[in-house]
Amino acid sequence: SDIILDSFAGSGTTAHAVLALNQEDGGNRKFILVEMEDYADAVTAERVRRVMRGVPGAKNEALRAGLGGSFSFFDLGEAIRMEPILEGERLPAFAEMARYLFFNATGEQLTPTALRETDGYAGESRHYAVWLHYRPDPAWLRSHGFALDDALALPKPPEGKRNLVFAPMKFVDDDTLRELRIDFLQLPFEIYKMA
Repeated sequence: SDIILDSFAGSGTTAHAVLALNQEDGGNRKFILVEMEDYADAVTAERVRRVMRGVPGAKNEALRAGLGGSFSFFDLGEAIRMEPILEGERLPAFAEMARYLFFNATGEQLTPTALRETDGYAGESRHYAVWLHYRPDPAWLRSHGFALDDALALPKPPEGKRNLVFAPMKFVDDDTLRELRIDFLQLPFEIYKMA
């Protein structure tokens, strides 16, 4: 059940070895590969995919059949750093902020096609429909909050879920939010307190 980290993944040899060892001894090892080169998807991840599915021309019988397993491939974007934000150099675009907050709040990856900047919809997780009241404009952020009209305008969350709203501030009491099945999280104050 170990987790093996290879921060210079190259062609994916480490993942191949982990999958082969799991098949050999019935283990449940996991791997994390990091590769910064442009070939990360085309070479590194592709090798892992083929090893899992099977390589028809391989000499090794197990490799021909496929070693099984699963993995997720992530192409990381530019990091959201507070220093440039605080210096007023750059506020993250709506999609960047939504991806960052969605993952940090839910532990799940955002589906980019679900984003709707027009009404602030960021997507759905196992437990929430996520909404983001945000524009990359410090003046707008300082002057806008989540009000009762905004709360009443939100669609009811899917059965068994709640609406999760991120906004610079709120003007709705907690009892009303509870009745409407809304959880509120304030946007990090640092992003809009600039002078």
